[in-house]
Amino acid sequence: MRRRQIVGMLASEGILMSVLGVAYGLTLGAGLSLVLVFVVNRQSFNWSIDFAVPFRQLASLSAALIAAAAITAIWSGRAAMSQDAVRAVREDW
Repeated sequence: MRRRQIVGMLASEGILMSVLGVAYGLTLGAGLSLVLVFVVNRQSFNWSIDFAVPFRQLASLSAALIAAAAITAIWSGRAAMSQDAVRAVREDW
């Protein structure tokens, strides 16, 4: 493999893992917020609040997190490939 292919592979893995993390976080956050708004507030405080989802803000934050993960994967991949392969492995031992 060429260096460019390795960096591309690392970037795609970073994107895939961050997409899974964002989807997992949004799913758990939505479930937790539904429980807090419709169950805990009514049982504990005898009142409810309006439930509104800020779709634009969630989408922009998700995109920023995915982009940051891709940039980090590319940056660390290039830093790892800047050394000789034997020297990089030897330092891990």
